[in-house]
Amino acid sequence: MEASYRKVATAIPTPISQKITLYPAEDRFFGPRPAVLVLPGGGFRELPPHEGEGYARWLSGLGIHAFVLSYRLLPDRFPAPLEDARAGLDHIRNGDHGLDVGRVGVIGSSAGGQLAGLLMTGRVLSIEEGVADPPRPDFAILAYALADLDLLPPPVVENLLGDLLPIKDELSPAKHVDASVCPTFVWATAQDPPGLPNALEWTRALAAAAVPVELHVYPGGSHGIGLADGVEYGGQPHKFIAREPHTASWTTACAAWLRREGVLAD
Repeated sequence: MEASYRKVATAIPTPISQKITLYPAEDRFFGPRPAVLVLPGGGFRELPPHEGEGYARWLSGLGIHAFVLSYRLLPDRFPAPLEDARAGLDHIRNGDHGLDVGRVGVIGSSAGGQLAGLLMTGRVLSIEEGVADPPRPDFAILAYALADLDLLPPPVVENLLGDLLPIKDELSPAKHVDASVCPTFVWATAQDPPGLPNALEWTRALAAAAVPVELHVYPGGSHGIGLADGVEYGGQPHKFIAREPHTASWTTACAAWLRREGVLAD
């Protein structure tokens, strides 16, 4: 029997009209619970539900409060999505959602992983003013996440950044990793041309900075596969949805990692 989920849409009262959909931890969990800001991918052009609601339902079943963020997309460019992501972290820690929240993490896929990385490193862009001590997560889960824009084809980067191309390195989060970055779980598949090299770069940069990191590479599945369970979350089909049972075991490995890091109790 499928578990029921309490989904609550709540608009964050900020000038940027940020929106979060909340999936609280299942009712069988009590007391303070960890929380995760969910940042779907989509190349800053869409927010696929299987990387939003799909992840949130999985996290809720683990006893984690999930906050799915609808951050600003193109034609809005940086720092807009980063502002939204920071506001999302602040909302989880200080908001009026009524939940008892413990440690706060982030999960990001593809472009959402770039946002997660910028949160992890606490990066403040040179085009921003008045930003000091931005919020940072306590742990991170990176699914085929963008680490370094130099690992993407130049035409893709030019289309993505437009007139922000001069700050390309600032927007490559793996270039800014140091020992202050949170413990991180990284995964990708061997059939994912952008995902695999970026996952390897994340792992290299984190390990070089002595940040606790765990990497999993699975043989099957393309970029954007999400949970790899083949389910059309939100009732919306997507070209990247596919069922790869072995790749889907990343969620089991990640749950074990969350227990090892003390985010979840045994």
